Amino acid sequence: MRWRITRQEFRRNRTIHFSLFVFIMLAALLAAGASNIMMELSGALNNLLVQSRAPHFVQMHAGPVDEAAIKNFAAGSGLVDEQQTVEMLTVDGSNVVLGQAQETEAGSVMDMGFVTQNPQFDYLLGLDNRIIQVAEGEVAVPLYYKQWKQLEIGDQVNLSSGDFSKTLTIAGYVRDVQMNPAIVSSKRFVVHPADFTALKAHLGEIESLIEFRLKDLGKLNEFRNSYESSGLPNQGPSIDYSLFKTLNALTDGLVAMVIILVSLLLVLISLLCLRFTILATLEEDYREIGVMKAIGLPEREIRGLYLSKYGLLAGCASVAGFTVSLGLNRLFTANISLYLGAAPGGLLRQLVPLLAAGVIGGMVVFFCRLMLRKFKRISAVEALRTGVAPSAGGRRHGFTLKERGYGNANVFLGIKDIYKRLPQFGLLFSVVVICVFIVIVPLKLLYTLQAPGFISYMGVGPSDIRIDLQQSSDTAGRFEQLLTRLKQDQEVQQFSPLVTSRFKVLGSDGVWENINVETGDFSIFPLSYLEGGAPGNPNELALSDLNAKELRAGIGESLRLVVDGKERELTVSGIYQDITNGGRTAKAWLPYNADAVLWYVVALDVKPGISVEEKVEEYGKLFYPAKITSLNSYLAQTLGQTIAQLKLVTFLAVGISLSILALMTSLFLRMLLAKDASQVTVLRSIGFALKDIRQQYLVRTLLVSGLGMLMGTVISGLLGQSLMELAGSMLGASRIELLTDPLMAYLLLPLLFLLVVAIATWISLRALSQSAITQRLAA
Repeated sequence: MRWRITRQEFRRNRTIHFSLFVFIMLAALLAAGASNIMMELSGALNNLLVQSRAPHFVQMHAGPVDEAAIKNFAAGSGLVDEQQTVEMLTVDGSNVVLGQAQETEAGSVMDMGFVTQNPQFDYLLGLDNRIIQVAEGEVAVPLYYKQWKQLEIGDQVNLSSGDFSKTLTIAGYVRDVQMNPAIVSSKRFVVHPADFTALKAHLGEIESLIEFRLKDLGKLNEFRNSYESSGLPNQGPSIDYSLFKTLNALTDGLVAMVIILVSLLLVLISLLCLRFTILATLEEDYREIGVMKAIGLPEREIRGLYLSKYGLLAGCASVAGFTVSLGLNRLFTANISLYLGAAPGGLLRQLVPLLAAGVIGGMVVFFCRLMLRKFKRISAVEALRTGVAPSAGGRRHGFTLKERGYGNANVFLGIKDIYKRLPQFGLLFSVVVICVFIVIVPLKLLYTLQAPGFISYMGVGPSDIRIDLQQSSDTAGRFEQLLTRLKQDQEVQQFSPLVTSRFKVLGSDGVWENINVETGDFSIFPLSYLEGGAPGNPNELALSDLNAKELRAGIGESLRLVVDGKERELTVSGIYQDITNGGRTAKAWLPYNADAVLWYVVALDVKPGISVEEKVEEYGKLFYPAKITSLNSYLAQTLGQTIAQLKLVTFLAVGISLSILALMTSLFLRMLLAKDASQVTVLRSIGFALKDIRQQYLVRTLLVSGLGMLMGTVISGLLGQSLMELAGSMLGASRIELLTDPLMAYLLLPLLFLLVVAIATWISLRALSQSAITQRLAA
């Protein structure tokens, strides 16, 4: 009997139940998809770390290396399981032509390093996650270039310098646990040992990677401090296992977070819709419920009739959402599969997305149980006597048509009805708020990442051009020559030389640690500071957000550094955001030690009317082998992959939101028209034309939608900013300010939303036909 009643209920209100089904299915689909991304990302990343035997600590060093001293340190530390020192030949982009390109990679922001396969660990893998080996004359290129330059197997990589020239054929692609992500500005190419020797003899600079695997990963910080205080080579950045994991997971983790957010908001829409549906159903079935109570049917049985209907609906929608997600998984995880490989199969990997979809269905059923407790308030006598549920939430008193003064009567009646029935119109209002939030937050994030000012979160002041010189035997001399040439260049408006050196700082635990400090004049290209400002004298120091937290140093507090062999106290003047170099940097006016310099940087602006691209090309030839980059190009190359993924999610969010808005507007009006049938008949009988009645409903939906858009915009600015700060704090940028495209966010999107609401309203109001009203009047 229960099944027969449930089937009849579905037939009676097909549109309403179909809409509910779609909302729950979409929520389940996205929940299953997002959980699948997280499982795929976690499994693939862990598999890559295992298969490559990722190092736990890597110290890069430009200069001579005493391997015997390093091995003695490793043997005597008691913490090291394995150690290796490998060479990487860094070749300037101006010496490299990739594939069918007619130009060199002189404008690339990436440092191109050529290596042979590592002997013990830190293996470079192929697309099958096996150790890649290449024959003489072949090269395996990083996956970044496969995606960015569309390089194919069989294409060629040409390297030349003066009279020397060598052509290598692409034989495979490299998964590199250290340098996979686009945000890492170094990439490793794998070549045969014979080719490496030939290249090493004619071009490039050798950089050593001093790598360690520890017996206990939990003692990584202890080992880092031990190495940094040992006096071993350290002219270069150091990176560790946790940073490998964070950077590899960054892009797809961000996408998964956005999808999870959209899924949760869809669940909220489903629950709001379900609440409205249940209340309308109870109101419609009020007399029948009274009859069932009067004949002695237990309240639990009556509630079970409704619960079985919505339970079946939620179950079927959740299963459908999970099933559809299986077909869309490849769309969401294609980037993970390319860069990290396939995650190992397992029951848990398949079970978690199914459980996520099941949780969505379970939440719906639980909410139904809460809503159906209203049966306790229904009196059998009252239901049989009146047959109509008592009104709740309506407003009895208000302004009248006679008191309106001047103005359109239809607009007035539409506004008055909203005032009288705020709880009912609250559903449409809430749905619009959520739909606007779903669209604006990803859109703001996308706009922020594409904005030129995003460079400030990388610890760099905005400028036209950036010149990088890595440390080598003659870098100091080349740096001085570069500064002399820039002073003579009449097309340069201003420039700021900056030198990063390594100093000792006394940590919060009383242990001396290394700290990378950039020295120079920070007033020329100023940063945005979270607190305080740039160092104004040699006794002040500005810290990156992560460094400030780790050193437990706030504005006005002192830190003890070793400068020129003597201890010196510096006062913290400011805290800024930086997601580069692990988020651990500092800035000060200190005399740098040429022996401890890690790299040199010059930021500059050209005069108005001067082409930045032409200047980059000119400086690339003039200051070879320095890396010359326009900052716009830097952002495009390092964040391009993340932006592409986010664009996909944003387009998906826009499509889902507009579909939901159209469906919910139609559903809401259908239920409202059914409820207002007698009221419409009365209005028609006293002389209101059909176009007047339609105008009243149009005023209601557009006004409520407009207010919802306004509220949604405000909430997305507040809550979206908080979510961004939470995500950014993990990378060293705890206060990334979400930017907005005013034209898109405040004009085009609202017009598009209002257009969708207006079209959905107009289509739904076609049900107000002349013949139907005439029949009700005759009855």
